[in-house]
Amino acid sequence: MRVFRASMVVLAVAVMACGGDGDGAETTTTEEAAEDSAGTVDFADMPQECIDALVGYLQAIEPAVEGVDFESTTGSELEAMGTELEALSEDYSTAIEDLDCPDPAGSDDEAFAAIIDLAEQEAPGTVGYLEWVQSFAAGFGDAETSGDCETDVSALRAIIDENSSMSDLTMTEVVQVGSLVASISTACSPERAEEFFAEADVAAFLESQ
Repeated sequence: MRVFRASMVVLAVAVMACGGDGDGAETTTTEEAAEDSAGTVDFADMPQECIDALVGYLQAIEPAVEGVDFESTTGSELEAMGTELEALSEDYSTAIEDLDCPDPAGSDDEAFAAIIDLAEQEAPGTVGYLEWVQSFAAGFGDAETSGDCETDVSALRAIIDENSSMSDLTMTEVVQVGSLVASISTACSPERAEEFFAEADVAAFLESQ
């Protein structure tokens, strides 16, 4: 189930963005596998064994994610959490592959709402995590940039000057850095963008763990 898998892999993606040890090939494989699932159905009509697998997964990760303030959690803290969740996520992924679970019909937002409703009943300690997953994924498109080359260069420069490495950033800040990098890559001339990203401290920061 595509959006269910998204709730598992986004943490690994976040850790990778902070310079962690996430396996990008594994994430791609997971996303591609979602496209081969058994069609789509309304969440209310999802096979019970698929719902049971999701509930089991949420209850398994609940002790690790309950009470965590994801807005202020840094990349290094998420990396440690990601290690703890990795085995559980792999078990869940294997289970729903074996069950050939369909995708939920409708938009990702609608599917997330259904999952969160289920979590509130079966694993309430995961609700904050799921809400963060949803907002974090959406945040890549919502982070503020000016679209002006030098303005966004200055904004990214300020973040770099205030932090020693990417792992010191909260996930909200990681999203902002990613958006600024993308904006600089398109708003600046190729020469200016290459010049800025080649600066030793900029390169070291963006590659830091």
